[in-house]
Amino acid sequence: MNPQTTAAMAAAATTTVVSLLGFTIQDWLARRSRLKRRETLFEDASRRVSFATEWWKAMELLSPQPDELTEAKATSLAWLNEASMLVPEVRQLPVAERAQLSPSRVLLFYRFERRPAKAIRLCFYLALAFAILYAAIIPSDRGTSYFASDVLMLALCLLLALLLRAWAVTVEKRRPSPVRWPTAPGSDS
Repeated sequence: MNPQTTAAMAAAATTTVVSLLGFTIQDWLARRSRLKRRETLFEDASRRVSFATEWWKAMELLSPQPDELTEAKATSLAWLNEASMLVPEVRQLPVAERAQLSPSRVLLFYRFERRPAKAIRLCFYLALAFAILYAAIIPSDRGTSYFASDVLMLALCLLLALLLRAWAVTVEKRRPSPVRWPTAPGSDS
């Protein structure tokens, strides 16, 4: 096997390994983020329940009037309801499921909702097209001075495609920022 063929095979293998490693790290970070959010929501709900029960006990020890006790009970129940509203959010977060590495997922053949993610996905496809072009050119340039530069360009196009893919997925998953309505000059809000 000549050195040029070995170099082409090594470049392809390295690119594949780097791509799979990138997908694995991206999945791991997404799972870690979901679990951290779940943990935070559950801790917040627990703190709210603790506060409401302690506050209710303190109110009972003060022996307030019956109408004040009814009002305090309503306030305490409202706080408990707010805390219980967080628990369904905790249940909705999926628990560290293993994402499948399917061709449609790898090549982003699924519907994107956000316009910036769609634009980045288009750049991802362009980088893949250039990588395919360089992969097609490499065999014909074997033995010439262009071979090394073609292998390098192939590796760079694949690395760029990997980065664009990760960026598109990140932008698509990002929550939209809250809309801030402009206020009139001189208003205090």
